[in-house]
Amino acid sequence: MNQLRRSTKFAYGIGQVAEGIKTRGFDYFAFFYFTQVLGLSGSLAGLAVAAALVFDAFTDPIAGHLSDNWKSRLGRRHPFMYAAAAPLALAWFLLFFPPSELGQTGLFLWFLGFAVLVRASMTLYHVPHMALGAELSDDYAERTSVVQYRTLSGMVGGFGVILLGLQFFFPETPAFRNGLLDPSGYPAFAFFTGLVMFVTVWYSAWGTRREIPHLPAPPENPQPFSLRATFEEFRLAWENHSFRALFVGTSAFAVSISIGTTLGTHLNVFFWGFSTGQISILFIALAIGFGVGVLLSGYLHRHFDKKPSLLVACLVSSVAGSAAVALRLMDLLPANGEALLLYIVSSLLFAMGVMAGVGYTSAGSMMADVAYDQFLRTGRNQQGILFAATALSGKLGSAGGHFLVGVGIDLIRFPLKADPAAVIPDLIVRLGVLSLVSAPFALAGVYAISRYRISRESYEASRRGVPEVG
Repeated sequence: MNQLRRSTKFAYGIGQVAEGIKTRGFDYFAFFYFTQVLGLSGSLAGLAVAAALVFDAFTDPIAGHLSDNWKSRLGRRHPFMYAAAAPLALAWFLLFFPPSELGQTGLFLWFLGFAVLVRASMTLYHVPHMALGAELSDDYAERTSVVQYRTLSGMVGGFGVILLGLQFFFPETPAFRNGLLDPSGYPAFAFFTGLVMFVTVWYSAWGTRREIPHLPAPPENPQPFSLRATFEEFRLAWENHSFRALFVGTSAFAVSISIGTTLGTHLNVFFWGFSTGQISILFIALAIGFGVGVLLSGYLHRHFDKKPSLLVACLVSSVAGSAAVALRLMDLLPANGEALLLYIVSSLLFAMGVMAGVGYTSAGSMMADVAYDQFLRTGRNQQGILFAATALSGKLGSAGGHFLVGVGIDLIRFPLKADPAAVIPDLIVRLGVLSLVSAPFALAGVYAISRYRISRESYEASRRGVPEVG
């Protein structure tokens, strides 16, 4: 089970579109919508997202355990992928359609409740989907190709939703120079993106159905589901040194990324004063860079291996992501409104995108190698629990980032439902400083990832000594 058909990799990869929409939708639209459009306090908005993420994080190992041990004519992974499509799309739409005249408590409960439902539905799909990617091939290089398809599709979903949203659902109008402040665009945006989620999730399951007979089978005598068994599986995975390195590293880096993305819309609207058209240009630069990075990752893995590629990507993307704000705070950039400013910020985002694409592809491929390494060590196929744990690390980090941003916005006393032209300069400076809190978390993530042990040489040596998986 080495080389795969392109149609299979395409179908598998396109399933990541839904995850990209969900992630970028929460980061760039939902948080901003509930705080700056509906008026929910930053602390309550951050708490709602963080609580939903923590709930979601601890359901990931449960979903992993269930799909690792599921027996059906559709295999272990596909039943969950099919089942998640409709609940995910419906919960996503309702998230952006709260009743009018809700107060702070009502808005908080609505945001929390539907954030939990969206994330629970996504977990039901995404954990089996990630595990499926590790099972489609046991070839070291082919796994990178599978992850490239998945990562590029996630990019299309994530950045596509931003660009389509800005251009078609949040256009500039006489009443709203920045369309993101216009409440009328959000329900239509949610309906369209929810529909795309449903279609791509369903197609991913249907398009990979031919591989079901070739995938690893569940244990002959699986243990009945229990929380204790699930966390025993996690404990077993935790004994793998390389797994620990990736888990801790991605958790810390996820905090850094979450701070940057959650504050991204606030920075673009208030710190930089960009219009929706200019914000679209920024995301085009970021998306192109990300795509270049994903394609570049295969070359880097062949010539420098995966771990060095990931370490360099994490360091450079962190510097590029913070550089523009730091330079502005030192008064080393052109004033807002000058064309050169947009060019500089776009160029830095392009560089960050390249490194982010390399990083996402490298981390995903490295975790697939950990899954194989774990099989060699224990004789157990733990792809579901390992990728559930990967999702757990990212979600715990993201929860921390959202909560820090929400509390931070309230601590600096940043106004709600604010007119960008009316926000005083001192608050703009505080917003920029708040965004730089991401840097120490990125450095901690780099240190943890440096402890990862699997290389191409060690992987191939181990593989030659045992039968193939499945």
